[in-house]
Amino acid sequence: MGDADRARHRADSIGPTLRGLWGFPLTPFTAGGVNVDLLAKQALFQLDGGVDVLCACGSIAQGDQLSPGERLECLNSVVSVAAARVPVVLAVPVDEAAVASVVAAGRAGATAVLLLPGSERVAELARLLAELACSAPDVPVVLYHRPPLLLRPPELTELAATSGLAGVKDGYRDVRLCRRLRGAVGGEQLLWLSSWEDVALPFFALGFDGFAPASAAYAPAYARSWYERLAAGDLAAADRLLAAHAYPMADLRTSRPGIEISVVKAAMEMCGLDGGETRPPALPLTTEERDQVRALTASLAELLDGRCGR
Repeated sequence: MGDADRARHRADSIGPTLRGLWGFPLTPFTAGGVNVDLLAKQALFQLDGGVDVLCACGSIAQGDQLSPGERLECLNSVVSVAAARVPVVLAVPVDEAAVASVVAAGRAGATAVLLLPGSERVAELARLLAELACSAPDVPVVLYHRPPLLLRPPELTELAATSGLAGVKDGYRDVRLCRRLRGAVGGEQLLWLSSWEDVALPFFALGFDGFAPASAAYAPAYARSWYERLAAGDLAAADRLLAAHAYPMADLRTSRPGIEISVVKAAMEMCGLDGGETRPPALPLTTEERDQVRALTASLAELLDGRCGR
């Protein structure tokens, strides 16, 4: 079996497992570390709300600000809650501890890992993927394609053919870029995930396999609702649901650098959930921004007949 065949086989083996709606419990920080009890409650809330996959320590959960020990602690909490009902993925930064973290994740019960690159160096990423293929061959790897990493189609083609790369999660919201990247590797060779709800429609049309909406953190019933309409091919109904909340929420999250996570945690709070504290560089919201979150969650609760966060 050649390199390309091996990569395709790995993607095929996890594809049915990791397709669907991803939930990302947001890390509840404390002055002394992480409140794993709150994290477990979040994971259970998202699980009961209908997510198909749980991912611990993702970018929205400030995974880059966690130590390897905190990351493993979070994974253990989420794996315990999942109790094999859904796959659990651990997000791991691309750094000097990445290999050890991936090996530990596999031993702790992670189905796969989501790599969080912190630089634009493709050669560094290629070396890590090659090392992971040797050190943790049974732990599939999904790459979060986000700034500052910006892959060109030939670079992704080479990574997919010469490593155990099983999937790509988009972080750019650039439909044209995704179309080029997906076309370069043949579409079906990798699992494709979208991270922003405001581009769910075009990315579904491109053939994406999964979605990781921020709303799953505070209103998974809403995320499940628009996702099921997408899956059923009712694009008009999906668009109406997305326009009712996800589009303005995405606009608010991107209206000022540093508030993306604070907006989601404020939405959790206003839906009756405790998201705990954030860590820098996350910034606090202004009074006006909190009022906007309050209005968006209030209208969402009406849309869901009062079930927002409950």
